[in-house]
Amino acid sequence: MRKTKDQLKLEHIQSLIPEEKQTAAEFLIDEILFLKKPLRECKKKMETGGNEVRNYDVLCKRYSALIKQLTDLLPKKPPEGEIDELTAFIHGTGK
Repeated sequence: MRKTKDQLKLEHIQSLIPEEKQTAAEFLIDEILFLKKPLRECKKKMETGGNEVRNYDVLCKRYSALIKQLTDLLPKKPPEGEIDELTAFIHGTGK
């Protein structure tokens, strides 16, 4: 099965996380990927006039919390010479 862009981005972030935090990272990534589909479905229903605001809000807050938890696992400073565009964005040092 082909990997999605989201999976590839999350795998890249995971590769930057220290080994001792990998179990937590794997769990968070699984949860993030799991929430993507219902989040998109709620958004589509809202866009077509459906009453999914509460569900969307709950899912969006959970998704955001998971992303924050994942990025909090990253080292405070990336290894010297290993800063790419995504890493720079995550650390707020974008080009």
